[in-house]
Amino acid sequence: MQATVLQEDLNKALATVSRVVTGKGQLPILANVLIEGTKAGLVLVTTNLELGLRMNAGGKVVEEGNITVPARSLSEFVTSLPGSSTVELETDGEKLKIKSGKFAATFATIAASEFPVVSSYAKATEGAAHIKMEVVAEIASQVAYAAAGDESRPVLTGVQIKTGDKVISFTATDGFRLARKTNNELRITNYDNLDGLILPARTIVELAKVIGEGPSFAKASEGKDVEMEVVKGSNQVIFKCDKVEMVSRVLEGNFPDVEKIIPTEFKTRIIIDKEELMRAVRAASIFARENNNIIRLKAQDTWLKVSAAAKESGESEVEIEVEKEGEDVEVAFNFRYVVDFLNSTVGERVIFEANGPISPGVWKVEKEEGLIGLIMPVRV
Repeated sequence: MQATVLQEDLNKALATVSRVVTGKGQLPILANVLIEGTKAGLVLVTTNLELGLRMNAGGKVVEEGNITVPARSLSEFVTSLPGSSTVELETDGEKLKIKSGKFAATFATIAASEFPVVSSYAKATEGAAHIKMEVVAEIASQVAYAAAGDESRPVLTGVQIKTGDKVISFTATDGFRLARKTNNELRITNYDNLDGLILPARTIVELAKVIGEGPSFAKASEGKDVEMEVVKGSNQVIFKCDKVEMVSRVLEGNFPDVEKIIPTEFKTRIIIDKEELMRAVRAASIFARENNNIIRLKAQDTWLKVSAAAKESGESEVEIEVEKEGEDVEVAFNFRYVVDFLNSTVGERVIFEANGPISPGVWKVEKEEGLIGLIMPVRV
């Protein structure tokens, strides 16, 4: 292989694909990046066996070929090169030589034949779904947090996609709380073959970061499309946006029938200023941490009391003026679940709906119909 490429293009591609590189473990090849010299330019590929990343760095390929080199070492060396320089890459037997002006380095390699196969997006695919980039960011920030963090029930570490008549919903639950986001077809098209698909929550979060313009979900570019192709027979899905492709496994198993636990009617409905509630919960959390993270919410008349108590350190109680409809209610929650929901929202006021102390509490955002959070109460 022999090729030339701009330092800034190679550096950007390496930074992107290195996100899924693992350290040296049972498979040393997973610490390497696969460099493919193709007619379309240099293509970089990495994988941790759960996620794969592919990015076209461009450049001019004089002699086609492929090789793998340690991703971390290569990335650090390329980063040290002048930003406006041209980088020359050439294989020499089992070595990869890199030159750029007065800089030169030789890297040990592992044959590309030992690198795991990472599926590539089929350019002529007609069945690919198209998802607006900002929708990916919304699912990553507003839904994925509710998925389980441990692998004891793998299906709960994912986000389930369900499709219906002109709507598509994304749901995550760890058994103690739930988050669901519903979108109409205006921002997601050709989604018929996605029904029932369960994607790892980590995949969606990583996808939002990779395709976003910066570390914040809020910086995702309006209007861009992410193409999503289900690879039949290999239990994989491929996302493509601009020069980047992400390959993910699909989770298998029976996702909980959440429709049975989401209430449709409520005895109590409260509208609360989000920032006031967050401050009250944080104050209560100081004491809740010593009591299994339990806080109490007591709605009475036009007030909501947020409290927590601990035998060793004391107690806290904060009153918030709210708009309430229906019955008074008192219910206990794990404060971390409440904080996670509040952090996932962007509205100024949230809605809390309940049917008593032992029924699930439903959380919504005022003027946003498509988002709900559900938190199971704690018996105290």
